[in-house]
Amino acid sequence: MQPPVKKKNNLIIYVNFAPYENAGKILDFLFERFDVIVSFRFNFHRLSGSSDNSRLIIYRKGKSFVNHPLYYIPTPPSIAFIILPIRSFIIFLQIIYYLIQINYIYGTPNTYFTVNAFTAWCGNVAKKLGLVKRTVFWVWDYYPPNHKDTIVRFMRWLYWHYDKSATLKSDAVIFLNSKLETLRKKINLLPKFKKYDVVEIGTNPIPTSKTYKGKTLRLVYLGVLKQSQGLDVFFDSAIGLKNKFLNITLDIIGSGPDEDYFKSRALSCPINVRFHGYISDDIIVDEIISKCHIGLAIYENDKSNVYHFSDPSKIKRYISQGLPVITTNVFEFSKEIVLTKSGILVTGTQDNLINAIVTITNNYVVFSQNALRLANKYYYRKIYPRLFNTS
Repeated sequence: MQPPVKKKNNLIIYVNFAPYENAGKILDFLFERFDVIVSFRFNFHRLSGSSDNSRLIIYRKGKSFVNHPLYYIPTPPSIAFIILPIRSFIIFLQIIYYLIQINYIYGTPNTYFTVNAFTAWCGNVAKKLGLVKRTVFWVWDYYPPNHKDTIVRFMRWLYWHYDKSATLKSDAVIFLNSKLETLRKKINLLPKFKKYDVVEIGTNPIPTSKTYKGKTLRLVYLGVLKQSQGLDVFFDSAIGLKNKFLNITLDIIGSGPDEDYFKSRALSCPINVRFHGYISDDIIVDEIISKCHIGLAIYENDKSNVYHFSDPSKIKRYISQGLPVITTNVFEFSKEIVLTKSGILVTGTQDNLINAIVTITNNYVVFSQNALRLANKYYYRKIYPRLFNTS
């Protein structure tokens, strides 16, 4: 484990979307790196409970002392993309409005940091207005424009224009993986011979000696509840899993647009499924995961799927607790899962999932130790200083 990062006496503007504001412990790292953090947390997905409020939260020395609601238009999933331009414009106005106030109270912030192309574009506008000094864009995604839905395809085309502008005009650009960098170089958006930093989603390894002794087998799914994230494979496999493991459960941590759909499927499922909803407290999330044995991250392997260009924060969360992972060959990180034998890749079919779970449980301790060893490689305190060029 690395020692805590030394603090500098400065302020950072941090903009992200729920529930990813502390993915990979990034917010915890900011607490260690900056004295004051002004955090804009906007909602995109429909999440259950109090999480439906977008918030402006100001932290000093890791403690919040301002927690202010931001304007948010709650929308059903069916029209979420249609009114996306309106929601984006509201986000832009709120960022500029509150940055003016922040400048009045604190002076001009040194750093504006975000992971989203649109909010990175907002930051560059704010810089032109003199509201921030420096913008840092940690590129988390790319949305392929080949989606089957015309509206989604148009929105992705529009988003790409913000992405190009943000990538070219931000003061610092860091990529989540090499695939995101290579894509932009292939289309001549970036100089082919210039080297950019790649900083992955971090982990927070917790030393553990997990075992599975043939009693209750607990699976866990963490994340936004969308059908594209593969939970249907579990429900399709439930009868076969129940025949193999008499005592088996699934814990679902999260919420999202398809939550009601999955709750409906759970009613006829022979396996006990516990829906915990969206949990903002990381300690509680870690407690639930620590009691489980295998983490599920089975994504649809569709060419238009954004996850081909992303990094799986849920997988990083699983391996931090020594949980072997069952996932699909979607992420670049999937290669490391295979090479280190920290889990098993499946093709998203019932038999594949059942066989993968049987294979892991038959050699559980080895898979678990490999997962924790892989997590140590990506410890967030070790890799995140490169985001701000610190040592």
